[in-house]
Amino acid sequence: MDEIRFGVVGLGMGHNRSVMISKTPGARLVAVCDLDEARCRKTADATGCEWTTDYDELLSRSDIDVVQVMVPSGMHADFGVKAAQAGKHVVTTKPIEVTLEAADRLIKACSDAGVMLAVDFEYRYLPSSVIIKEAIDRGLLGKLVLGEVSLKWYRSQSYYDVGWRGTWKYDGGGSLMNQTIHDIDLLLWFMGKPKWVMGHASINTHKIETEDLGMALIEFENGAKGRILGTTTHPVHLPVVREIHGDRMGLRMVGGELTWYCPEGVEPPDIEPDGPRNVVEDVIGALRESRPPRVTGEEGRRSLELAKAIYRSAEQGSPVLL
Repeated sequence: MDEIRFGVVGLGMGHNRSVMISKTPGARLVAVCDLDEARCRKTADATGCEWTTDYDELLSRSDIDVVQVMVPSGMHADFGVKAAQAGKHVVTTKPIEVTLEAADRLIKACSDAGVMLAVDFEYRYLPSSVIIKEAIDRGLLGKLVLGEVSLKWYRSQSYYDVGWRGTWKYDGGGSLMNQTIHDIDLLLWFMGKPKWVMGHASINTHKIETEDLGMALIEFENGAKGRILGTTTHPVHLPVVREIHGDRMGLRMVGGELTWYCPEGVEPPDIEPDGPRNVVEDVIGALRESRPPRVTGEEGRRSLELAKAIYRSAEQGSPVLL
């Protein structure tokens, strides 16, 4: 497989992914699809690919190996299942879907068709994230004690007024499901399987169905604790903060910058991050090497399950077991 051929459907954020594909060695962007012809032309002009407004036409092409699904979250299963049934490997943007039932339908369809399913959690490929994961896996932090993620972003009302954002049907949630889901995924990657969660969700500064501020306390099966904060109510956009510590060392990641916290006389370890730099490189390697991608459908389902448990806990006012 000298060249992996991609198609992209949904050209909001899909435009950026299309550009990424066109610039990645070993990948070729064949065609893109969107209902908006102007969006199609913009992406085609930027990347030199073909375009169509007909998804069935995109799927009928024999020169596409992988379809990257960049439509609203609540439509991932519908578009992904059709791609799998057409024999295409599937990449969805985050989250995998907005309900566990839809996620399971997509996972099963890809399994039944014998195609790969990958979920594009881009923070998994950040060098700082890879270093943290490697340090934990090596036991350098010691016994894990606490993992925290804090996202404080600004989103205007006009951001939500596009129609699907901030709705349960298509967004699946608000500041937790749309924005903080990247960091929920990272927290699970770092800390392991959660045992129970206590959640809070509220609407404070926007007119939306879902939340613009969500919080959660977690206990993991290994005994460590976790804290999640995600909000789009902050007056300005702040870098996301992720902090992990054990009984030997701690790590703090602000944006992509990593800081080690070591006892006196202990030097930070030298860890060289390795592996793919984005989901396109990951998919190419996975197909060539017959290995799973970094975030499989089952792995992508974990963050959805936790987010849904947070909402359920917030609604009932009591902890939820996982």
